[in-house]
Amino acid sequence: MKRILILLSCTAALLLGACGKDSSLPQATGKANIRAVNAIQSSPEISFLIEERTAGSATYTEATAPVRYDDLDYTFNFQVFFAGEAALRRIASQFIDVEANRDYTLLISGTVASPTITLWVADERTFDDTDTVFEARFAHAIESRGALDYYFADPTITPALGNQVATLSFGEISAPIDLAGGDFVLTITTENNPTDIVYVSETTPIAAQGAFIFTPFDGGTDISAPVLVRAFNTAGGSSVLRDPRYPPTVQFINASMDLGTTDIYDDEMLAPESLLVAEHAYLGVSDELEIAAEANTFYYTPNGPPTTVLLESDLTASNGNRYRIIAAGVADAFFGIPLVPDRRSVETRVKLLPLQVSNNFDFVDIYAVEAGTSVDDANPVSFGLPTGQPSPPLALAAGSYDIYVTEFTEKVPLAGPYRIDVVLGDVVDLIIVDAVDPSILDVIFLSGGPTS
Repeated sequence: MKRILILLSCTAALLLGACGKDSSLPQATGKANIRAVNAIQSSPEISFLIEERTAGSATYTEATAPVRYDDLDYTFNFQVFFAGEAALRRIASQFIDVEANRDYTLLISGTVASPTITLWVADERTFDDTDTVFEARFAHAIESRGALDYYFADPTITPALGNQVATLSFGEISAPIDLAGGDFVLTITTENNPTDIVYVSETTPIAAQGAFIFTPFDGGTDISAPVLVRAFNTAGGSSVLRDPRYPPTVQFINASMDLGTTDIYDDEMLAPESLLVAEHAYLGVSDELEIAAEANTFYYTPNGPPTTVLLESDLTASNGNRYRIIAAGVADAFFGIPLVPDRRSVETRVKLLPLQVSNNFDFVDIYAVEAGTSVDDANPVSFGLPTGQPSPPLALAAGSYDIYVTEFTEKVPLAGPYRIDVVLGDVVDLIIVDAVDPSILDVIFLSGGPTS
């Protein structure tokens, strides 16, 4: 017993001695602002982590919400989901010895298979209540382009060599500048050629007391413009600056058997010059047509001289966006479904985009089973998909599949099998519609259709 008491006394003395010394752990003296920007055009949503703690996520052209961390050193990690894998896969890491009162942006670019991390650092900006200026930085995230000149001025000022606010190559960011709040136009041109315009924004009002990073990206498949620009507010949030040279487009699809063959007009007077689509038959898919960047209404009439309007479908459109309107419903209850399909190819999955508009089945299940097998022992990839409600994109691994559609919770196929052979990056875009026989369904494949 005496020996135990002596040992406990020695242990206590050692602990007291350790407490009396200064800790060897690093001590924080302040905080910094940190975010990540996703510039990988072929990526899914990317998760951003500080060490192993989630700090946000971002899809292509977006940034994570800014977070504040102590001025210590960290490893920041990036992870993505690969279809067919149970856990997120780490694709990149970046060590930063964080300094207080600084603003850090990690730009991830390249490909998911071979990403590059670029670090942008500046002093964290604060404003007084009386300040009449905002802070602007300009970045280059268009991988398909070389060096670019940036002009940022009053709408009445024409870009002229020597007046650019920055000349940047991919991955670079300008030093911050202060400008008085007001109306601005951002024009981006090839280097030393102010008439070779890569991008020009609409007139954009910018208020004082904000700090912004104006960042252009490659446009991709979901917009009609070749370049998209976001203004990231370092306090959080972003806005898209649209190029008015690229108006929105719309594609019409007739998925209502009851609607019959129609003509589509963009003016309620139904004047001949307002005819957009003629002889739009059931299952018909129109070309993509340019429309006004405003609130639009489209009028469906029976094919021939217009006498009555069967359906009015509204769409508020913005420059650069590619829209789709699907006509659906039954007689005296027709409706239009406006949407912007997510058709961007992603290198970590096959993207399945289902929409069902059946009048005979309110809910359906969708199966994607290994080719040559049945649905009997399989789970649906989409469970209880309602009429008229687009599904979020579904993820498949590469492979050969049979696609089936069944009634909700049932295993008897209403449509299929449709054999698809797909690789990562493919987009299978489909609409489930009524067949002539009301006891079954049909499928329109807009991309990634059956191979046999």
